[in-house]
Formats: sequence, structure tokens, C-alpha cells
Amino acid sequence: MSDGVAENEESQADKAPPSDFVGSVAHGLAVLRSFDHDHFQMTLSEVSARTGMTRAGARRYLLTLAHLGYVEQSGRLFRLTPKVLELGYAFMSTMPLADIAQPYLDRLTARTGEVSAIAVLDGREVVHLAVATPAQRQLLPKVTIGRRFNALYNSTGRVLTACRDDKPLEQQLGGAKLTKLTNWSIDNKAALLDELRRVREQGYAIVDQESEEGLRSLAVPIRNKQGRPVAAINIITNIATVSSEELTNRLLPVLHEAADELSRAIGSQSIAL
Repeated sequence: MSDGVAENEESQADKAPPSDFVGSVAHGLAVLRSFDHDHFQMTLSEVSARTGMTRAGARRYLLTLAHLGYVEQSGRLFRLTPKVLELGYAFMSTMPLADIAQPYLDRLTARTGEVSAIAVLDGREVVHLAVATPAQRQLLPKVTIGRRFNALYNSTGRVLTACRDDKPLEQQLGGAKLTKLTNWSIDNKAALLDELRRVREQGYAIVDQESEEGLRSLAVPIRNKQGRPVAAINIITNIATVSSEELTNRLLPVLHEAADELSRAIGSQSIAL
């Protein structure tokens, strides 16, 4: 099974399935999630390997999804169709946070000249809901709405993980899979625990080339009226254009200001997240 699909499954493994759990639904979703940027089209054998299913099982789900219009087949290759976007749209249309956040992200990007985004925590992954990108700039990081990232190696995910108070940090890391995505990634649980404690104490997270070489990002939490972190806002920069010192000295105060404004906006509209 792929790292991305496996990680999502591991994040759900902490919860025992209910007695009326429908395994076929889970398998069908696993097939859809097995496709990604690096595997946009696959053979039956590749889908079987990435999902951990037998070839016969993977074939049944692929043909079912093809009949429903979510997958198309060309010879031996299968790929997703645009119809899968309906699933994401259903979520986005019920998530007013993205609409509320966009003007704040646009202003933040206009002030800083850097890419900004907002994300929410989903298990051990983060999902970007909205993004703002400056015009006519070179070496800009690319952020895709709806794309999922390992929360421990993304600044938004790290700050949300560290600032949660419903579980001790040690428990949150208990079943986490640490992956050395780059030479700078923290792959030692003791070191990562120390970093999460530092993030919790300082109230912001910096991830410097841990998820992708050449990128460093800064994130702070967005809180609801009860003070609970419900999302995070971040600035994503290129190491060739923004130094670590500039990240904290110039960009952090502006990011805190945007997060405070967005937190008040969320509270005033009583958004349930």
C-alpha cells in the first residue's frame, strides 16, 4: 500500500470500526485515494499493490467505479475522471471557512508578496482549503487546494498537532509513521516531540525544507470562540528568496495579525468546525 493511503489508514486504525462498518465502501475509497500526482494512471496490478488488495478485488472495485463514472479505462490503464471532483465540492460547499478566509489570505499575500494558505487537520494529515498566490513572481511554491500532506512535516499540521489539548503529545505521536522526506526531515520521535513542545510554547511552527527541499514555511493556529485551534494559516516561501531571520522578524507579526483577524471573523459568524 502506498505511503499516502497507508498513512490515512493508520490514522483511522486508532478507532475501532462500528459493528455496522461497510468494508466495501472503505475499499472503494482506498482505490480512489491510490491515485495521485505520481500515479495518475495505473494498471490493475499497480492499484492492487498500492491498496493491498488482491487483483480480483481491485478489479471489481475499479470496474464498479468505472461504471459509476469516477474511473475510466484505456487499454490496461485506469485513471480518475473529473467526476471525482464532485466529492471534494460536496465538502467545500459545506465548509464556509474557505470562503471567509480567502479575503484575509489575499490581503496577507498582498502585504508579504508570498504564498499563503489555510488548512485543517484530518487525522494525521492536513488538507488545504484556500490559497493566495502573488502575481508575476518567480520561484513561487505551488499549493493545490484539497491536496493532503503528512501533518508532522507541514507547518500547518505541526502547529495544529502541537496546540491540541485533547491528547498529550506523546499519545499523538504513538502510532505516527515518521518518514524522512528530505535530508532535513526529523525522523526521530524524541526529537520531533521536543520540536512539538517548542511549537506549543511559542505558538507558531516553522518547517524548514522538511517536506520539500527549497521550501520553508511558517504557520500559526486559527482559533474559535472557545480558543480551540480549528485551522491554521501559513506562509510558504522559497529559501532562495526568504531567509530564516526574515521569516520570523518580518513575516511572523503579519501572520499573527491575519490569524487574529480571521479568528475573530470565525467567532462572529459562529462557524461550527
